[in-house]
Amino acid sequence: MNQYQVQEYEPFEPVQEKYYVIEMGKSGNLRKEILGHLHQQRPYLEEVRSVEDCNVILVFCPIVSRAGTDIDAALNKLNTCSASKPAILMVFHHSFDPDKIVPDSSRFINRGNTLTVDCLFGEDVGLLTCNRNEEALAKIVCHFKPKVYLF
Repeated sequence: MNQYQVQEYEPFEPVQEKYYVIEMGKSGNLRKEILGHLHQQRPYLEEVRSVEDCNVILVFCPIVSRAGTDIDAALNKLNTCSASKPAILMVFHHSFDPDKIVPDSSRFINRGNTLTVDCLFGEDVGLLTCNRNEEALAKIVCHFKPKVYLF
């Protein structure tokens, strides 16, 4: 599988409406950028303050030391909040190169109900404009059911 292919399986069924956020480290601008895109595509979504009230947990994990170490810390925090709720783990790799090849972070994940996406970002520019990030954003959006309106 090349770096841009979409995984053949879905780790969990699309969820509705409510999400809870876990931030590892400083991901403020990345959080705003991702959530802005998500709300543009699924405007009915609502962030909740309690993991008990959510349908999915969004985990923002910028890599600051070593990928394995940072991902383990994120998983520990996630499992402390909930070991079974669906989660989307977003792993952010710092780079100036939009074509940089990074390891597939899903190989570090042994938790069920978890979608893992790898994204590239620059300190001052946020998410880089690249296929990897476009596909990651599309995967995230796809895991939220579109709202169906009956007339």
